[in-house]
Amino acid sequence: MRRIITTLAATALVGGAAATASAQDYQARATALGKLYNTRVDVKFSGHEFRQVVNFLSQVAGLDILAKWNEQGFGEGFDPNAKITLELQNPAALVTVLELVMKQATDEETTWILGDGYVEIGAKTILNKEKYVRIYPVRDLLFVAPRFDNAPQLDLQSVLQASTQSGQGGSGSGSIFEEDDNENDIARGDEMEQADELIDIITSTIEPTQWESLGGDGGNVRYFRGNLIINAADYLHRQVGGYPFAPGRVRGNAAAAAGGAQGLAHAVPTPRYVTLTGDWGFAKIVDIQSSAIPVLVGGRVIMSNDPPGN
Repeated sequence: MRRIITTLAATALVGGAAATASAQDYQARATALGKLYNTRVDVKFSGHEFRQVVNFLSQVAGLDILAKWNEQGFGEGFDPNAKITLELQNPAALVTVLELVMKQATDEETTWILGDGYVEIGAKTILNKEKYVRIYPVRDLLFVAPRFDNAPQLDLQSVLQASTQSGQGGSGSGSIFEEDDNENDIARGDEMEQADELIDIITSTIEPTQWESLGGDGGNVRYFRGNLIINAADYLHRQVGGYPFAPGRVRGNAAAAAGGAQGLAHAVPTPRYVTLTGDWGFAKIVDIQSSAIPVLVGGRVIMSNDPPGN
């Protein structure tokens, strides 16, 4: 009974994730991600307060940037009066500028997470409190192709000797294959062992100090029937599998460039996946038609169906 309940719960979780993964649901997040990556900003900060820097970047990008301030009760939040000095020779992406100024604002490990039309910045220890679940199909990564390198060996000599003995009145039973003592069998790990190895690779290479299995509080990973179920903060999901949508395209205008941000007017979400449906098992050639193609000959273009001499 417990197994049935677990299966139904996991099925409902997968169905819910698929049901919400629509273009409309992702539109606000794709727009925010597009502004974050595609907005180019001219930067010249000289002792500016961090709160002023965040407000400036938010205005020129047209994107709400929500900072976790220590005055809001976050013990490891940003000091709004921290001084920022940064000058870049060339316009840089907004996400790059944010990461550079956050390093100057605090000694804590900082990052950003994506919301529905906004971005939050803060210390990882604070952002770790905002987790959500995603399911990653990984069965194809666990598949081990069989290697038939321990096939039995033919022993024709023994068979011929047995045949000779049979003709002389002896016993002629025997096999043409040598007996296999299974010493050459290759040990292959089961699915759970491979899943544990995959989880270990993920948690040891992506933010190793943030996973619960390694003493952090950023997220945890479990394996269930070909899927990794990860309950983690947004920045961990971003590094494990990226976002299930592409950054929105950002179209620019002169006013945005004059205001300090190049290439910003509005973001247009673009699809990332294409689904094709139909029966592709059978095909039939209906008709074949010839088409003329242009060919460059002697410095001039002629058509392949032109008569000779033209």
